[in-house]
Amino acid sequence: MTAAPQSTQDQNRASHDLDGTRFVKITGPVGDWVVFYDPTDSVQITDTQAVTLCDRIAGVGATGIVAVKPALEQSSATAAEYRLMAWQADGQPASNMTEPARMATCILAVLKKIASEETSHHIFETDFGPITTVYTPSYIGVDIGSWKFSDAETAVAAGSDVLVMAAGLLDPRPGLSIHIQSNHVTVAVETLEELETIDLEQQPSIEPPAPRLTSINFVIPQDPLMTSGMGQLRLRNYTGKQHGHDLASAAAAASVALQNWTSLDQLNVWNVATQHGDIVVQIHDQDRLSTFAKLTAVFFGKL
Repeated sequence: MTAAPQSTQDQNRASHDLDGTRFVKITGPVGDWVVFYDPTDSVQITDTQAVTLCDRIAGVGATGIVAVKPALEQSSATAAEYRLMAWQADGQPASNMTEPARMATCILAVLKKIASEETSHHIFETDFGPITTVYTPSYIGVDIGSWKFSDAETAVAAGSDVLVMAAGLLDPRPGLSIHIQSNHVTVAVETLEELETIDLEQQPSIEPPAPRLTSINFVIPQDPLMTSGMGQLRLRNYTGKQHGHDLASAAAAASVALQNWTSLDQLNVWNVATQHGDIVVQIHDQDRLSTFAKLTAVFFGKL
């Protein structure tokens, strides 16, 4: 569902309500975000204001909005100091809090609320439960939960459970469905040229259809496969508009698929090259996953 177009009057009213509010524009592999640090819980953002702020002509321009607020009193059991609110560019509340948590950790370092030259761990409260991050001077990591095969019996026996056809491919390819919050299908292609010729403007088809599908990932191992102890792969992915913030989960699913296909269980850290930047995936014990990305504070602003 997308928000209805706003009139100029609505946009002006929305922007005036936030006059004087400071923000930081932060960018990374999963888009650019307008991030508010709101320790007094005084900034109230509506869905309409989120649309206006994300508008690249009438507003600041962004993939989404993040507000970092003090944790609620009853959340003290989680050790969370902050809670997060986030919106997509269409004004809908963000349901995947991976990137909002990454952005929130970044703004704490940018504003020197945490030591920017030291590694530190953080817990944020969200409407979907606590989310854990790790800050390092090079990358910001987020625990994205655990993975499982969507069809474990078929996946283990055959290494794939669906057939995928995409514009630019001459024939359907086997794909492996990995569930990380929702389903991600990963397909291996033969050459970099083949990877680049896939038309991702058109939605690929899957047989049998996958329920709760978030992304379809086309990947190729890099040469060499391993550098500095990390697996190397290149990814292009198709994601529905409502899941535009899920690139990190897609990279994690692709890494799990490559680890299984290569039978290199010891290769548990993967550098995934995407068209928007690299995402590092760590595969932990008990099938847990973390994703790491570099972020940049583009500019500081005041509405």
